[in-house]
Amino acid sequence: MLSAIVVSHNWIYEDTNATFIQDEAMRNRLMNLNPHSFRKVVSTLLEVNGRGYWETSEENLDLLRQLYQEVEDRIEGIE
Repeated sequence: MLSAIVVSHNWIYEDTNATFIQDEAMRNRLMNLNPHSFRKVVSTLLEVNGRGYWETSEENLDLLRQLYQEVEDRIEGIE
């Protein structure tokens, strides 16, 4: 039963990832207009993957880690 729950929720994270991370125009827009919200989206995706709720590629995880560092630097004023 648990695997059915995990699988049924995977699409939610896939859609979020496709909309806010993989779409470069949307990603840049959100990062520029609201970096705190963008950081929350990225950190949530990393967290749900770490907890085993969302399966994604290692390349996507690398991108998420890179984006998290970029948005953190922007928020802290490091360019």
